[in-house]
Amino acid sequence: MRPRELKVLQQEAYQYIKDRILSGSLTFNEIYSESQIAREVGISRTPVRDAVHLLYQEGYLDILPNKGFTLHKMTEQDVMETYEVRCAIEGYCCRKLAGQKQTGAGKKLAAKLEASCRRQEEIFSASRDPETFSQEDQHFHWLLVEASENDAFQEFFRQYMYKLQRLAALSLQKPRRMEETLAEHRRILQAILEGDPAEAYQAALDHIQAPLNINLENVYAGLP
Repeated sequence: MRPRELKVLQQEAYQYIKDRILSGSLTFNEIYSESQIAREVGISRTPVRDAVHLLYQEGYLDILPNKGFTLHKMTEQDVMETYEVRCAIEGYCCRKLAGQKQTGAGKKLAAKLEASCRRQEEIFSASRDPETFSQEDQHFHWLLVEASENDAFQEFFRQYMYKLQRLAALSLQKPRRMEETLAEHRRILQAILEGDPAEAYQAALDHIQAPLNINLENVYAGLP
């Protein structure tokens, strides 16, 4: 079940839990009850249960049978799966998009990517906040996948967006990782502008691989 297919009460429960996760009002290592969430929202338990199962599928939660749910902690498997999915999808998308630089769609994409890079630079100059930067980083990568006009790619990538942002926010706390990310995004954009599919593909893979060891170190250190 996708978020846009949820019924009204399921959507209300889904958005309520998701907002609390993203705002930080739900914490790791705590067990939360579907019944308690239902009381807070003012609805029955059934739509809450449906929302919890969807958020589990999207990697936000772990379900504890007969107990409730907890926030999902990133694992080595999460890191490797996200890395492999991104290499497969984004690498292909960047290679494809570099061959479309002269089309109207290609020019519009280039303008959007340039605007995203500028926003990243503004965030870096103003605050260097990893969470804020990671949101724009996620937007940059979504633009690449969205421009492929491949619904299957978009749906699959959407399932990994939360994990992607979590990993990015953690890796961006590493000294100089934000500057490196900016340079890597600029390299991808330049390859697309120059119509160089091989370089666009390699630039995407190099960028995705760059924080891999940082993310694995964070998992081994027990960071959520």
